[in-house]
Amino acid sequence: MTLSIGILTHSTNPRGGVVHGMALAEALCDAGHTATLIAPDTTGNGFFRTPRCGTRCIPAVPETDLPTLVERRIREIRDVLRGEHFDVLHAQDPLSANAVADLMEEGRIAGFARTIHHLDHFSHPVLVARQERGFMAATELFTVSALWERALRDDYRCEAPVVGNGVDPVRFSPVPTMQDASLRTRYHLPAERRLILAVGGIERRKNTLHLLEAFLALRQEQPDVHLVVVGGASLLDHSSYRTQFMARLRESGEGDHVTVTGPVADEDMPSFYRQAAVLAYPSATEGFGLCPLEALACGTPVVVPEIAPFTEHLSEADALWCRPDDPNTLLQTLRDALSVQSRDRFQISGPATARRFDWRSVASRHLPAYRRLAVLPRANVHNSGAFSPCPK
Repeated sequence: MTLSIGILTHSTNPRGGVVHGMALAEALCDAGHTATLIAPDTTGNGFFRTPRCGTRCIPAVPETDLPTLVERRIREIRDVLRGEHFDVLHAQDPLSANAVADLMEEGRIAGFARTIHHLDHFSHPVLVARQERGFMAATELFTVSALWERALRDDYRCEAPVVGNGVDPVRFSPVPTMQDASLRTRYHLPAERRLILAVGGIERRKNTLHLLEAFLALRQEQPDVHLVVVGGASLLDHSSYRTQFMARLRESGEGDHVTVTGPVADEDMPSFYRQAAVLAYPSATEGFGLCPLEALACGTPVVVPEIAPFTEHLSEADALWCRPDDPNTLLQTLRDALSVQSRDRFQISGPATARRFDWRSVASRHLPAYRRLAVLPRANVHNSGAFSPCPK
């Protein structure tokens, strides 16, 4: 059965759920299905890279207030989808899931799929309600890690099987490209320094302040290191945490040894991984953690926290481990990562580890649920969650 599938994401920026949705759509197309990636686009520039699948960018109006933004995005997505037809609609986030849930309530579709990458903690009641409705209303649920599968089962009595994540070994490999040679010049990075790379911007969830403290201590021992913080496009407001980070950096007097790039060109990411001496990824919480896989595929040593979900899909030998609540363990692990032995080891073991995670397998895990959705009769739209993985 060949299916037409609409993959919905909250943004055209390279956040985890968007990267996952894009790679899933590409893998579905490679398998012979017709997948279209759909997202609100506030810039008019389209997705962060051109995927091997159809795209539909929805004109979106910027908003500074998060609850207002959420309601506007739901309307924008819903209004466009009313004029589209797919065998399956699959939301990767609460915004698009609420838009599709509205269509189901209107009787326009019989059901939809939703992947939960992680759940956020909100205090605003509208955001709390929208997040919960975004998976409770779904007909089929998926998660990317056993951590969130357990959380959904324990906290909400929802069944959401793990589909995992993948990495593209063609895009991410140890083989240098032309981009590598000019990367440091283009991003004003020192030529002779060993780069400690952080990806995801300055966020509490990414533990960036802990990383800064570990880096400052490391520089006292190894002055040839330079911290690079890449990325950070997000709908959520991280300005308070970023202010703390910048204040601590100014206080340290080490500002010349830290570069905060903001969002970067997607085609430069493999070069950032290859140019880095280590990827430092001490997140306090993650849905899965795609960036460590990408860095491993490039042969770069990776430091991750010794917590789920990392401990679920990486073995002790696959990465270097730290405690996310203790900068001292991060400091020691960075020391280990910067050794010549680590670099040589990860050049071989990193790509081998990454090969265990392929997008074709991820796509195949979705197909049974997609086929169930494709044959749902419209009469089941208001059937009180008969096909829902969550009790109503």
